[in-house]
This record gives sequence, C-alpha cells and structure tokens, in this order.
Amino acid sequence: MVVIVGFHESAVAPEGLVNRDPRVGGRLFSATSPFNQVIPANAQIDPRSAEYVKLMIRSKRDKGFVLSVTDWTVPAYFAKSDTTRHDVRISGQPPGAHYDRTFVHDVRRIMRGVPIPDNAKPDPQDDAHLTVIDPANGCEYDLYGAEKTATGWTAKWANATSIPESGIYPYGLSSRATGFSPLAGLIWPAELRSGRIDHALMFAYPYTRSGGPVFPATASDGKTKLAAALPQGARVQLDPTLDLDQLRLTAYERTIAEALQRYGMFLGDTGGALALYAVSPQSFTTNPYVDVLPDEPYVFLDRIPVNKFRVLRTGSQSVQTPLTVVPSSCAQIEVLGRTP
Repeated sequence: MVVIVGFHESAVAPEGLVNRDPRVGGRLFSATSPFNQVIPANAQIDPRSAEYVKLMIRSKRDKGFVLSVTDWTVPAYFAKSDTTRHDVRISGQPPGAHYDRTFVHDVRRIMRGVPIPDNAKPDPQDDAHLTVIDPANGCEYDLYGAEKTATGWTAKWANATSIPESGIYPYGLSSRATGFSPLAGLIWPAELRSGRIDHALMFAYPYTRSGGPVFPATASDGKTKLAAALPQGARVQLDPTLDLDQLRLTAYERTIAEALQRYGMFLGDTGGALALYAVSPQSFTTNPYVDVLPDEPYVFLDRIPVNKFRVLRTGSQSVQTPLTVVPSSCAQIEVLGRTP
C-alpha cells in the first residue's frame, strides 16, 4: 500500500516531504506527471496550430471561454480515519470507452471499501462526478454517475488510483473520458487566493476529434470529424511572450493566464463550451470562492485572448485504446456479471 506524505495543516511541508494537499496550496500527483511539467522554452508547435486555434476562437465567440465552478465539475472530499467505507455498485458504463471494440459495457462490478464522507454529494449535473481522497493511504476514488440510494452508493463507473502517481489511468477507464484523473488540472481555491497555480490545467471543448486520443490521454470520447477539431490529450499554451500587464486582467484571470503560459492546458473532455474547471465549492463547509470569484456557476474569462493560444505538437492518435481495469492497492474491484 502506498502511503502519502504531505497532507498537513499548513501550506509548508516538512523538509524532505512533498505537500500534496491542494486545500493548503499543495500539488497533486508525482513530479513527473505531465500535469506537473513546465512547458520548455523550445517546445515544438503543432504544424496545424493556427487551424486548431481558429476553431477555438469560433467556440469562444459562440459560447465563451469559461471557468466551471458549481456545475459540470468535480466535488472533491477528503476521508478521515473514521470515515465509513462503502461498497460501490458499478453498472459498467465508463465514459470514453467506445473506441475499444473489445471492451464489454454493462458488466456489473463492485468497488470494495470506498471511504465516502457522510456529507458527500455528487455534482448535480448528469455526469454526477464525485471524488474522494484518502490521505492515510494516498488513494483517490473516482465515481462517475454517482448516486446514493436507499441501499447504498451506486455509479455508472468507478475506479481508484494512487495520488503519488501520474494522475492518468494507464489504460483509460477513469471517471474522465480521457483516462485523466477527474482532479487533474482542476483549479483549487487556495491557488486562486495565493495567485499561483503550479500545474497544467484541464479543459473541455465542443470540437473534440473522433478517432482516439493522443498522449498523454489514454481514452477518448471525441465526437467530430472536423479537420480542425482537437484530439483529446492535446496540450494548448497561451503565448508565453504575451505581456499580461497589457490585458487588464482580473486577479483570477491573471492567475489562470500565468498558469496557461507556464504549464498550458490539456484537452480532457468534450463539453458544451471552451471551459476550464474549478473544484466544486460544495466540497467545502462554506463557499471558498467568496471574494475570489464572481458568485456564478460559470465565470467568463473574457480578457484571456484565445487568439493567442498555440497547440503543442500532438503526435499520432491511438485509433483503438486497450481499455483495462488495472489492479490497484487502493481498492478491490470485483466483476459480478452482465447487467440484465
């Protein structure tokens, strides 16, 4: 069992330890995770970058560039030593699994011993995301289509991974269509309050290319055949030479723009608009975004210039991804049989 370090009450981790508690400014996942890699100054730009960005500009014009705060995002709860553990019944409908024709849907499974706090609630929208981190064992439990019923917790899909790892399920089948951890690339309140985000962001986009993912994504729910559609897993950067002082950004836009220049954002899902994600405020006892963000479900990032985006070289799409539930020390997942 992997033991996590760095979940401390203060933002400063003891010498030699890594602070991974994002509630106090820590950073999730390993130092080698793609989400924790600064974009090098000599990064290669995709030959089709201008074409991709032109479609992104169209998307912003149609529906805006937004930060999802209360809707279609991920509530993140933290387990304690006395948190009740539940066996979560899974109906076998993972997002982004339709590219592997050998993967059998509607296989009933059960994930044993998931610590879910009594106050935990899924996101109210249809995807019903819910994630729990257990600091004691360094595990992350990801639920999609989560629901608490009279007989216990159920989910369309559920899986678990270790926080000290990359934040990417190696053979897909996370609760995110691309195989990314649903917390990978999300913005935390502590980051906005400090004015610094030290990781790449994750974004959704209407025009995701069909045909499979590109590295580092391990699955895809890409839906369009448009030539300028982005493959899922693509990394987009705000021009690092852009002078942000000239843009009259709000404080939160400035923090986000600096992260987009330094780390960029990975395409991790198909969505109705060009959108970044903040951790759902329902994860906290009081709204952590008071005086940090406007009190809106979606915060528009109007002053961040999408026309100054550039797409880094994507590599080739994986036409068919080998989707597999990888055994994990975090949870035992048992197959029960086909859904009637």
